[in-house]
Amino acid sequence: MSIYADLQWPTPPADRPYVFMNMVSTIDGKILTGERDEPVMDLGSPLDHATMRYLESQADAVLIGSGSLRATPGIWYERSLKRVVMTRSGDLPWHSRFFTDAPEMAYVAGGDLPLPDQVRRLPSEPADVLGALREDGVQRLLIEGGSEINAVFLAADLVDELFLTVAPKVKLGREVPTIADGEPLTRAQVKSWELVSCLTQGSEVFLRYRRGVR
Repeated sequence: MSIYADLQWPTPPADRPYVFMNMVSTIDGKILTGERDEPVMDLGSPLDHATMRYLESQADAVLIGSGSLRATPGIWYERSLKRVVMTRSGDLPWHSRFFTDAPEMAYVAGGDLPLPDQVRRLPSEPADVLGALREDGVQRLLIEGGSEINAVFLAADLVDELFLTVAPKVKLGREVPTIADGEPLTRAQVKSWELVSCLTQGSEVFLRYRRGVR
């Protein structure tokens, strides 16, 4: 079961996939309930988890940061879904199902360490990553965090839609990550988004935004 049904998608650009992001946060905008590098499966409800899987089924590929991969030891994706991890250090859990379930579907963007057999390397710059994925047949790309990766793509104006679940919880914390951290934009750079839908189930709110006029 998912809160969304029969989603309609615009045609992707010619030079990159159509990029959408899916995140869950507390009411005060935090994206974890414990500490950094700890699993966050207790943040959203079972419906939110099911919605995450449904949105993954709408994508040709999913992209996450290396911190999210290290913090989620049980992470898995359908074998038919391409999966990309972005890293600067190359510190990756090669034993993770992210790589072992379907190594031929795994990509590493950034880093310069040797890769396991069948795992493919992508460029390190976000726009180049998207261009390479489009050339490889990816029409829709789902970004699933964490906050620094989200910030990189949002700052570069490379995200077309944002799905956000607001969980009925409050975390607090000056140093606790939000949906997107990174360097702040200037007032002139602040980007406008349009609300596509607002759905509720119990005390959770499911928001869908689309990037406004660029």
